[in-house]
Amino acid sequence: MSTASPSAEPARPILEVRQVVKSFGGAKALRGVDFTLYAGEVHALLGENGAGKSTLMNILSGVLTADEGELLIDGVAVRFNDPREAQAAGIATIYQELDLVPSLDVTANLFLGHEIVRNGILDNAAMRAGARQRLAVIDVDIDINRRVDHLSIGHRQVVAIVKALSGAPRVVIMDEPTAALTASEVDSLFDIVRGLRAKGVAIIYISHRLEEVPFVADRVTVLRDGLVAGETAPNALQSDLVRLLVGRPLDELYPRRSTKLGRPLLNLEHARFRLWHERSGWQPACGVNLTVHAGEIVGLAGIMGSGRTELLMALFGSGLPGAWEGVVEVDGQATKLQSIAVARLRGLAFVTDDRRGNGLMIRMSVGRNLVMSILRQVTPFFLASPAKEAEVEERAFRQFDIRPHDATIAVGALSGGNQQKVVLAKEVVGEPHLLLLDEPTRGIDVGAKGEIYARLRELADAGLGVLVASSEMPELIGLCDKIVVLREGRTVAEFPGGIDEHSVLAAVTAKEIAHHVG
Repeated sequence: MSTASPSAEPARPILEVRQVVKSFGGAKALRGVDFTLYAGEVHALLGENGAGKSTLMNILSGVLTADEGELLIDGVAVRFNDPREAQAAGIATIYQELDLVPSLDVTANLFLGHEIVRNGILDNAAMRAGARQRLAVIDVDIDINRRVDHLSIGHRQVVAIVKALSGAPRVVIMDEPTAALTASEVDSLFDIVRGLRAKGVAIIYISHRLEEVPFVADRVTVLRDGLVAGETAPNALQSDLVRLLVGRPLDELYPRRSTKLGRPLLNLEHARFRLWHERSGWQPACGVNLTVHAGEIVGLAGIMGSGRTELLMALFGSGLPGAWEGVVEVDGQATKLQSIAVARLRGLAFVTDDRRGNGLMIRMSVGRNLVMSILRQVTPFFLASPAKEAEVEERAFRQFDIRPHDATIAVGALSGGNQQKVVLAKEVVGEPHLLLLDEPTRGIDVGAKGEIYARLRELADAGLGVLVASSEMPELIGLCDKIVVLREGRTVAEFPGGIDEHSVLAAVTAKEIAHHVG
């Protein structure tokens, strides 16, 4: 942001929130929040799940109305009754839960509600050209004719971002915009953010990734328990940000690593998953070497398209049809992992990277979600056993500290962090030997991350093996006992946990690796 001369009048905020209060029933989500945003500024808004970020964002975007307080744009008080009024005032929102129609292709989603029509007929050629032009801005190669539900999570996020930016808004609210992006895609997004800022667009940037803040923000405001806990500079120490976020020092986000390893639970040597039918954009395993021992947490690093997700899905039998070649051993025995039933029988469990799309039944209760993976255990003689279900639910709530402690409420009503705890718990209650995790902390706050890391380490100490894919490099380095790097479906390097980030990043991105796995 430019610095005004001493004699110049202070700039007026393009958006201002004054003492906003919002309650749901007897609970106050916002308890008198003040917030300002200036033209050409990126203002990071941080806070744990439940701190009030989403409520404030929904008020600014017209989804909710405040109970008390004022919202001003250019110094004029406004009140949005629906999202269209907010959009008309120049406020665009990029939601974490993507505002896309899965059954439509990329072009149709980008022009949804703003279709180009000539002589009463959709001009598909013009819209396809426009779609290519919009995507070219962030230099991402996505097939504009492909259905959104056939895209990876990261590419869906890119489409949602491009869609929101197409209206040339004055204020952009970005809710976890990089949660599913690769490092190169994050860099492209930051370039877009800087370009918008240079044009005077004001941006509210909501993120759980504290390491992003210094690279993108001009100011930082932290919410805690519905109040502003503090405002700080973007280059503040991460420990100071964590203290503001959780209200207490957080000396150790990551638990200590394992020193005692048990028997090999998974062994892959030159493992290849040969697809029966090739699919564009799907990278199967084609030369993977790795071992996961009992009591060990092994990380999978690699850019999007490296084959991390595809490897986990193939191991669990939930990916595209195909067959394994090479050495694939589970608990010391050669195994053909070609179906979910076989994988579960051999003691594998899988947590998807898309908790709302594939991991949970959002409209069903927390309790019903928790028992879905072990229905045979809680339905003896094909009859539901409320006592057995209650036992499983109580164990899951106790082990993962799921809040609120109520198995009857819809899982979609929980915060993102507690939804993720349910996803993990419903797989762990089946007592697997090997847990496969794809982006286990995507889109959740630092406090919930710390809880999940601690629980994973407790499970590993009890003899569970964990294979985890993550796009967050600090998470892999801090959590894992070792890190295996994939590129184009192949193992290209292996590092011990705690290695410096630059070494892993070099292996992830370099064309030739000095540190090959033998």
